[in-house]
Amino acid sequence: MVLIKEIYHRNKLLAQIGTIHLGLALLLAIYSFFNKELIMGINSMIKPIKFALSIWIYAWTMAMLLFYVNDKKKVRNLSILATITMGYEQFAITFQAFRGQISHFNNSSIFGGILYAFMGIFIVALTVQTSRISITFIRQKTYTISAPLVLSIQIGLIYFVIFSFFGGYISGVNGHTIGAKDGGEGLPLINWSTTFGDLRVAHFFGIHALQIIPIFGYWVSEKYESVIANKAILVFSAIYLAYVCFTMIQALMGMPFLKF
Repeated sequence: MVLIKEIYHRNKLLAQIGTIHLGLALLLAIYSFFNKELIMGINSMIKPIKFALSIWIYAWTMAMLLFYVNDKKKVRNLSILATITMGYEQFAITFQAFRGQISHFNNSSIFGGILYAFMGIFIVALTVQTSRISITFIRQKTYTISAPLVLSIQIGLIYFVIFSFFGGYISGVNGHTIGAKDGGEGLPLINWSTTFGDLRVAHFFGIHALQIIPIFGYWVSEKYESVIANKAILVFSAIYLAYVCFTMIQALMGMPFLKF
């Protein structure tokens, strides 16, 4: 409860958006037990649930991290754009799921194509703005937190932006499966392919550097002095990047992340 209160204190708008999507994920999860609609062989509610949970995590994370950006006007503008973007994306995905239609890579109809195109436009705009605010944070003269924690947040933001653009590459090739069409056997819930390469793996781990690296940075900054903590963060970040790149190469070679 203390953490939730702190999130609301730091950025009420993003905190509320996160809470709304967490509630939506729970409602959709309950409904999924009664839902009979299938998309590509899986319950049509799975994707809206995944994205609702992802938006919840993203919104609460950004509420925490943007608090350390001194330019509050840019923080406010990014928060508003993120709210609009995430709200539209969740609407489009959920709306199409209830219609029994795919939301991404939908070229089967003009309407589906338009919905998908606007998702891309919003995501690009948000990624560009996130890049700008990341640069602002990196160039700040003063910080209210320790140097190691600053470093970990900076790296987390950089990785997040890079692999958000990698999501644009996935859209550009019009699919996430390498070696076959999208669909088929996949891991439970996340549905990453267990028979072919899946670009979503690298995208997932890449964007969640936004949470993982700052958490690691917080942990080491609490246990060690700045010099040692900074070195640990740099080593961990390098290993993490190598791992994400490995999953990307693995997918491009048509190899599944996990094979059952």
